[in-house]
Amino acid sequence: MASDWTDDAGASPGVVCDDCLAWARERDYAGYDPYDGLNSTIVDSLTNNWLTRLVGLHAVHKSPVNLRPLLGVPAERNPKGIALFAMAYLNRYRETGDAVEKERAESLLRWLNENRSSEYDLAAWGYNFDWQNGRKFFLPEYHPSIVVTVFGGRAFLDYYETTGESWALKTAQSAASFIREHINRERVDGFDVFTYTPHDSFVLINTNALAAGFFYRLAPHRDSGELFERATELFEFVVDAQADSGGWYYAMPATESHLTHDNFHTGFVLESLHDYAMDHPTDHPSRDAYETGLRFYRDNLFDENGAPRFEADRRYPYDVHAAAQAILTFAQRDLGRDREMARTVYEWTTANLLDDDGYFHRRVGRVLTDRTPYMRWSQAWMCRALSALSLRESEGA
Repeated sequence: MASDWTDDAGASPGVVCDDCLAWARERDYAGYDPYDGLNSTIVDSLTNNWLTRLVGLHAVHKSPVNLRPLLGVPAERNPKGIALFAMAYLNRYRETGDAVEKERAESLLRWLNENRSSEYDLAAWGYNFDWQNGRKFFLPEYHPSIVVTVFGGRAFLDYYETTGESWALKTAQSAASFIREHINRERVDGFDVFTYTPHDSFVLINTNALAAGFFYRLAPHRDSGELFERATELFEFVVDAQADSGGWYYAMPATESHLTHDNFHTGFVLESLHDYAMDHPTDHPSRDAYETGLRFYRDNLFDENGAPRFEADRRYPYDVHAAAQAILTFAQRDLGRDREMARTVYEWTTANLLDDDGYFHRRVGRVLTDRTPYMRWSQAWMCRALSALSLRESEGA
């Protein structure tokens, strides 16, 4: 029986998701990324330090027209995008029971297993492009990072929880071991926290929340008190780092952040914190942090029509990644107002960012709309979000 989440004004989330997955499948899940400019041999030949790499990367990233075909940037599979597509197929399988969806998820996960970062024996993944993070660090292509490895690990954990197949759990466990053993750590306000890569010292709140959420889900499958304790310590750091407003800055300390309270990183924190917070009584600090954070998120990072503001003090651009994460964050909740918010964001996104050809535009700016088809940033994220919303709808949650 259809729930009150059904979009009566148009196609349901499941139908839109299937169409968008088909669009990606026709292209073998390979495409462009907002940050893949250094994959151009032309651009790469002109960059040899942090400044020239940053200029080259953002010249392609911020161009009002897509320069990638002219610059010879190849359309490639992105490991994080592949993990997101696999999670979307698993949601479709849970909802429909169609074995084809399970087979598609497994095929993508087998590819991920075969395309780990080659520097380590454990399961770890990085982006398929060189990436210069300001002056903080340079991340060569496929060099592993915490965030890509978390999403890879979560995809394998999703598969295990859906099918019970032990090979997937083994890979998820391997990814968790890589993070614990090889991602660099820093001491911040008395907490032992992770940086972004094995070699940098840049501490982000959302990446620690993502790792904590992954560890917390994985711990019961390993009967691992040690993994649970590590998740708890990281969640305590996240709660302690919450600003008085209820939001979270991007980096620690806040002075290191180029963002204030932005949309999708706030959503990352909330989605990661949800299960841990809900497993504790209402007077527990994590529960209070979650509820306060969600109110801040809802009240400050969205327009009334569901358009996702970029930051709490900055409306534009309205980005598809923020919209996807918002759908995931609000669909996670059982309260009616959160269900309604998930639907409102869904309706705004399909009305304003969905192309007639079956892919999502990246963002609506104050003046320009970026209609470049980005496989990871736009399509993979929205497929995962739509599949999650459709699954919740089918469950009548």
